[in-house]
Amino acid sequence: MRCVRVRSKLGFTLVELLVVIAIIGVLVGLLLPAVQAAREASRRNSCENNLHQIGVALHNFNDANGHLPSNLRPPGQTTAPRVAWATFLLPFFEQQGLYDKYDQTQNWSAAAAVSPYLIANSVLVGTRLSIYECPSSPNPDRLDNDPQTQDGNTNLAICAPTDYGSITHVERTLINTGLTDPYAGTGVMNGAMPKNTKPRLNDITDGLSNTILVAESAGKPALWEKRVRIDPLKVETDETTGHKVNGGGWCRPASDFSLNGSTWDGTSQPGPCAINCTNGHDVGADTTYPFEAPYGSNGTGETYSFHPAGANILFADSSVHFIQEKVNIQLYARLVTRDQSEQVSPGDLER
Repeated sequence: MRCVRVRSKLGFTLVELLVVIAIIGVLVGLLLPAVQAAREASRRNSCENNLHQIGVALHNFNDANGHLPSNLRPPGQTTAPRVAWATFLLPFFEQQGLYDKYDQTQNWSAAAAVSPYLIANSVLVGTRLSIYECPSSPNPDRLDNDPQTQDGNTNLAICAPTDYGSITHVERTLINTGLTDPYAGTGVMNGAMPKNTKPRLNDITDGLSNTILVAESAGKPALWEKRVRIDPLKVETDETTGHKVNGGGWCRPASDFSLNGSTWDGTSQPGPCAINCTNGHDVGADTTYPFEAPYGSNGTGETYSFHPAGANILFADSSVHFIQEKVNIQLYARLVTRDQSEQVSPGDLER
C-alpha cells in the first residue's frame, strides 16, 4: 500500500491573527498609561530639582548679600530699570557670564548697551535657562514680550520663559471675600519676597519651613483655564490682541504674582481655588485691572502647573513640597505670608 504524506500549511489562520492583534492592542493600552505616568514622574522630579536648586541659590545670595533678591519694579511711567530677582540670581547657578554682560542700569528690554563690554539686554534675555522652566509645560519654545516698556524703547523685547514666580502677597480682593484670614492693611506686601525691598530670611518669623518663597506659575504668557489654553492660535509674542497673562519671562519682574485665587472653573477672580484652576488673570480681555490700574509692570499670574493633582512649591528652608490642587485657600494663604503667626505647615496641605 502506498502511503500519502499530507503536508500541513505553516502560518496563522485569520482568526488567530486577529486574536494576536487584539492581545497586542490590549497590552499597548495597558502599557501606554504606565509609560506616560513614568515620564510625568520624571518631569515632576526635574521640576522639583529646579526649585530646590533655586532655593539653594537664594540662600547663597542671602549669605553673600545679607538679604534675598527682590524684583525691582518702580511704579508709574519712569525710565528707572526693572530687574527681576531671577536676573540677580544668575551668578549663583553658573551663569556668571550672562550676568556680567547684563546692563542693570537699563530695563530688561533695552535695545542697546551703554558699554562696549556689555550686550543689549533685549538680546541676552532671550537666553533659555532650563532651571527656570518646568519640563511638563507645553510649548517649550514659547517666548514673552512687553510692548509697553517704560524706558522709551519702541522695540518688542523677546524674553525666554519661566514657569516659576514669587508670591508677593495675599491680594486684598481675596481677603475681602472672607476666604482668607483678615490680614490688616491694604495691598500690604506680606509675602517672603516683596518687590522693591531687600527681604531677609530673618524677616520670615512664621518659620522658613512654613513660608513659600517660589511657586510654579507655568504656561505664561498664554492663558490657561484648567487644562485648556484660551485662544490657542495666539502667538505669545503678539501683545496687541488675544488672551494672555501679564509676565512670563525669567527677566521680567512681572513674572511674580499675588495670591488672588479663582473660581473652580478658572474663569474669574477672586475665588476659592488656589492651584491649577488658572495660571492668571487675563490682561488681554480685561483693560481695567481690578487691583491696580493700569497693569503696568504688575504680574497677574496664579499658582499653576501641568502636573496632575497639584504643583511644586519652594519653601524658605529650600525644601520643595507638592501641594494638592484641592487645598483650602485659607491654609495656602497662611503659607504665603511671612509674619502673621498662623498655625499651618506644608504637611497640612499635602494630604
